[in-house]
Amino acid sequence: SARAAGEMDLTRANVMRRFLMGLGLCAIVACRHGGLSPAADALPDSAFVLPGAFSEHTTVADLQARFGAPNVKLADVPDAFSGTRPGVVLFPDDPTRRAYVRFYEQETLHHLASVTVNDAGSRWSGKLGVKIGTSFADLRQRNGAEFWFIGFDAEHEASVRDAWNAGALDVTEGDQLYFGVDLRLREPVKDISATAYPSSEESISSEDPRYPKLGELAFVSAITAWSSLDDEW
Repeated sequence: SARAAGEMDLTRANVMRRFLMGLGLCAIVACRHGGLSPAADALPDSAFVLPGAFSEHTTVADLQARFGAPNVKLADVPDAFSGTRPGVVLFPDDPTRRAYVRFYEQETLHHLASVTVNDAGSRWSGKLGVKIGTSFADLRQRNGAEFWFIGFDAEHEASVRDAWNAGALDVTEGDQLYFGVDLRLREPVKDISATAYPSSEESISSEDPRYPKLGELAFVSAITAWSSLDDEW
């Protein structure tokens, strides 16, 4: 009858309403438990490039808009002196997307100082596709010019900062931050001759003939984009 058909339609509508309410509840629970926003899941690879779109003027609000507020955590981050300082961690629970952001003004988190990535297997890349794990030999090839680095220190680490010597990894038009890398010797270090790599706090040329095997002995252990308050971009 028409009455029975109406009651059946009403029952179906109630079932559908409860189902949709359940979906909404699940979405709320997921968000409260740190679920990633759809925007964060859909970010293209270009969002994970250094220097990319970052600049000294990038704010915490900018980071939240770009990566989703749940993925931008205010926390202590490593500083340049083996300590910590207030900053921001992007995607703190995801090593494939995690990055550490430092600011010159620690109390207000203004004037971005650097963005650093050091997780093996990270999705982040630097200029010309330099990634965590890129060999020193590949780094030399991509830069296409002699560059200078400092190290290796007692922890078997070295660094390249603003010393690309006008090579392809140097500042180019459109960049608003410098690009740099940290280097590390491959394990087991104990099997590497002490004469195969420099051990100094002085600048060493990438083409130094004293270290012909360094190209495969060292690799990129961190990538960073950084600013200097002395520059006007």
